[in-house]
Amino acid sequence: MSSIKNLFALLFLAIFSIAPLSLSAQRLFHISRSVNRNLVCYDVNQKNNVLDQKNPIHVYWHNRTDNPGHENELSFIQRKLAYGYNVLSKGNNEVEVKLTAYKKRSLKVCMHKGKWISKININGKPSQLTEIQVKTKEGNPLNVLYINLVGISLADGSKQIEKIENK
Repeated sequence: MSSIKNLFALLFLAIFSIAPLSLSAQRLFHISRSVNRNLVCYDVNQKNNVLDQKNPIHVYWHNRTDNPGHENELSFIQRKLAYGYNVLSKGNNEVEVKLTAYKKRSLKVCMHKGKWISKININGKPSQLTEIQVKTKEGNPLNVLYINLVGISLADGSKQIEKIENK
């Protein structure tokens, strides 16, 4: 049982590392980790501004360390156990999803001011999620100290950071 717990903790940790990255035209957000600088990127799947309701998000690795700029698809296990998502509901050119790694809040993939965003409440404010960061204990990547939800308030454009302690 302990090894299964450790596997899930390892997969959860593999999502995060603190490092800035600008959003691409298709990028919804990315997950960074304190373990290394590689990112897990979440891009919108759409064609002619119509959201792919069945598979609305393309998730992949963006290498920034040993092979900078190289991108890899997620393995089946990575998608199912750590980095994937589940579609909760579908609407008019929008979907609500929950991330496999962070099930405490759902987010909505939708258009806002002509741009695809991932909408989530950060500090209780409707915001555009731009990054999820995880900080682990130095020397022990399985010990998550906290995560940060980072985004931009949709009401006033202010930067929002909500720290969520691992208790």
